[in-house]
Amino acid sequence: MGCGYMDKVLWVDLAKGTLEDQALNDDLKFNFLGGYGIGLRLIYSRQRAQVDPLSGEAIIGLMTGPLTGTGAVIGTRYTVLAKSPLTGTWGDANSGGYFGPALKMAGYDGVFLTGTAQHPVYILIDNGKASIHDARHIWGKTTYETEDILKREHGKDIQVASIGPAGEMLNRFSCVVNDKGRVAARFGLGAVLGSKNVKAVVAKGNLPVEVADPEAVKELRKKYVREIRVEKVGFSSGYLIGTPGYTAAGALNGDSPVKNWKGAGSVDFTQEEAEHLHYTKLFEYRTRKYGCWRCPIVCGGVVSIKEGPFALEEAHQPEYETMAAFGSNCGNSDLESIIAANDVCNRYGIDTISAGAAVAFAIECYENGLITKEDTGGLELAWGNGEAIVELTKQIALGKGLGAILSKGLDKAAMEIGNGAEDLAIHVMGEGIAMHDPRFEPAMAVIYKMFPGKHIQASQFCKPAGFGPDIADFGTRREEQAGRGRGLRVLECLCNVVNCAGACLFGYLSTNYQSIPEFLTAVTGLEWTLDRAIEVGERISNLRQAFNIREKANPVTARFPARALGIPPLEAGPTAGFTVDLDLILGEYLDAMGWSRDEGKPSRAKLQSLGLEDVAHDLYGG
Repeated sequence: MGCGYMDKVLWVDLAKGTLEDQALNDDLKFNFLGGYGIGLRLIYSRQRAQVDPLSGEAIIGLMTGPLTGTGAVIGTRYTVLAKSPLTGTWGDANSGGYFGPALKMAGYDGVFLTGTAQHPVYILIDNGKASIHDARHIWGKTTYETEDILKREHGKDIQVASIGPAGEMLNRFSCVVNDKGRVAARFGLGAVLGSKNVKAVVAKGNLPVEVADPEAVKELRKKYVREIRVEKVGFSSGYLIGTPGYTAAGALNGDSPVKNWKGAGSVDFTQEEAEHLHYTKLFEYRTRKYGCWRCPIVCGGVVSIKEGPFALEEAHQPEYETMAAFGSNCGNSDLESIIAANDVCNRYGIDTISAGAAVAFAIECYENGLITKEDTGGLELAWGNGEAIVELTKQIALGKGLGAILSKGLDKAAMEIGNGAEDLAIHVMGEGIAMHDPRFEPAMAVIYKMFPGKHIQASQFCKPAGFGPDIADFGTRREEQAGRGRGLRVLECLCNVVNCAGACLFGYLSTNYQSIPEFLTAVTGLEWTLDRAIEVGERISNLRQAFNIREKANPVTARFPARALGIPPLEAGPTAGFTVDLDLILGEYLDAMGWSRDEGKPSRAKLQSLGLEDVAHDLYGG
């Protein structure tokens, strides 16, 4: 067995009802690491070009990384990966909690599904043995109900990754949920599972995950737990409350979008409104803390609302992105309604960023008379109307009324509404962009463009402790836009390694940047340096962009919403008068990556230098 790996993945042909193991060879592990690195390599090789992502031919995978389920401080993650039915590009979304380590300890590094089952099924993986089970009794159930039922049937020690009713209905915002609130959220990948009649993947196991140097892993864990809990490096303060700790600050400093990106922080969402979303307010609702498998940060929580229109017995604490999406971006300072909207998304299985972006878009359409009460089913879609926001979120999750239109993606919804709605739809290729404003950090524009709507991929927000200008130089002022594109290359490549290793990015940002190479060395027995990490990350980035070009879904040529660039610039607030120079930063980024400026095409020489000869042949022939 390879150190850090179980050395095999499971292939399930749902149409034939067959299960087959595939050994992971050294090339896959050495050159693509794990997670969406190995998953991308396998799907690129096995799936024909331009396949319909909701057809039986499409492949979807759930993959761990070599740090998942080991003593590495932040080895908690797994990734869902497939061609996105929302954007048409490569799609990957990762999640923490307990499912990733459970899948590994059940004997597999990952599971891939192809074909379509004749009726709803779920996959059970139990200590190296896999089987397909009838899921008709849980089809239509929420993710919470699904987990409860399966634990009654298979024991409390199982872990479940499932879709909700939204995924079953092929909702383009649908996602995969584990741990009743840990979510692999973006790109609509829940719909891919739904199209295959797969309700859930269940993992049960206690197989050991071998590491090359157990003593070194143990010592590194002590070192980095100390950095997190005692020295409070980077974002280590997250153990207090988690990502919601930033919500109030982001709403005021210009980082969080306000009122569908048209408003100004601290002006159109005031200090008083922001205080209602301060993390200390969550303490009034939190019943207990929640942490992912063996994580010392323990940044999550469980909350309840005792009474009122949003009463809830148990819900997952909303993250920053959710707080901003249903908060400042909807002009909403009603914390209870945000908790309720988050709970709707988690139970029915939809992405909170996409849903919040869609609600904000709908409110502005209503404000401008593009939709009416007849369209909304009587809802008064006003900024800050918490009850209407929660109800429209339910409509989106269930594909009813106006929600049926919105859940197709912001591009298609805007086209259907018409009358200039496209100008109000803040998205890239249908995916609503996340809650960090490029007018606050200009490099975010390139990240949103190249990874449609996705926020955790690079930028100086993803720069851990110890990084100096010799590694990635962003400058210190947003007005200094030159150089940001060049800096993105290194940070993107390293983010690929963090994600594909099965590590948590927030944990990574709470330690010195050497933590990932050091843990990979101790776990796998291979010498991991910063240069090696960058090379592996670059290989993954090039293959991902080649996949998009092959699918004729190229983010480089996609529309980017002018409003999010400051065109026209805001007249008030902390980012007033500022416009992002997207052409400058994108051009720098493409040059640094060695990709053409017109379509972002990796050069033949670049692909060959990374050992991607077959990909070079696909793109260039010969």
